[in-house]
Amino acid sequence: MNRKIEALQEAAVLKSQESADRVEKALERMSKQGLTINFKTVAQTANVSTAYLYKQTEIRERIETLRDQQKNQSKPKRPPIASDNSKTVMIQNLRGEVQRLRSEMDELKKINQSLAGRLYQLQSAEHLAERLKVENESLKRQLLDLTEQLTECAAKLPTKVTPISQAKKSQVSDLVKHELEAAGIQLNSTLTKTIKSADEQTVLDAIEAYKEALATGNIERPGGWLKRAIEEGWKINDVVQAKAELETFNEWFPLARQKGLVVASQQEKGHIVVYTNDGQWIPFIDIVKKYPITTL
Repeated sequence: MNRKIEALQEAAVLKSQESADRVEKALERMSKQGLTINFKTVAQTANVSTAYLYKQTEIRERIETLRDQQKNQSKPKRPPIASDNSKTVMIQNLRGEVQRLRSEMDELKKINQSLAGRLYQLQSAEHLAERLKVENESLKRQLLDLTEQLTECAAKLPTKVTPISQAKKSQVSDLVKHELEAAGIQLNSTLTKTIKSADEQTVLDAIEAYKEALATGNIERPGGWLKRAIEEGWKINDVVQAKAELETFNEWFPLARQKGLVVASQQEKGHIVVYTNDGQWIPFIDIVKKYPITTL
């Protein structure tokens, strides 16, 4: 916007200078030709307003001086009738003046076109900046959505990789099979692979954690739940703690989102993390200490 104001100011200064130049040339020509000088005649000859002449201190004083000088001088004799040769000279002079004025007009047109172009560029730049701002906000939202999707996908991937040679040798023990049957969990290829990739104690701890979780609520995908418990090494205490944490979270998160503290959440290694409005992932147990439910 500052460039737009500067452009308008430059145009105003240029216009004022052009008016002053026309007045100066008009006074010079009127003085040479002995024409009557006053504010009205000068304004007509220079193609400016009388108000402009009165506002310009130097121009006003000069017009007043020349006007007073003409009044103090004796009335000049009537000039002789111009001869044909003098008429020809006057016509040539007038044609030259017309040509000069046309050149000045062409130059002024170029200046006006240049100023108009600069003004259009400034307006276009402002529109572009606004459009880029809107696009940037849209990209931020898309990035947040993709981050959440990527985190969810990453949580579904196995965290442990077992060499092929070892996988071929390892088997699901009878004890694990017995515990799975007691828990009502059927083996499938994915769960079998996960069990083989972990040590037996980790698998047994995860099964016990599953039993504890099942006692407190329904589990829709037992195989998937156990797979994740094995991958993340869940135990009974982890399930109890996670349940308490989830209950607190379910009450806290809607209030925190209304306050603009958080915008999203996800599970990460058996614990809840939240995405804050300043773009950070923070463990729920940390942020709830800073913003307890009683303060929301």
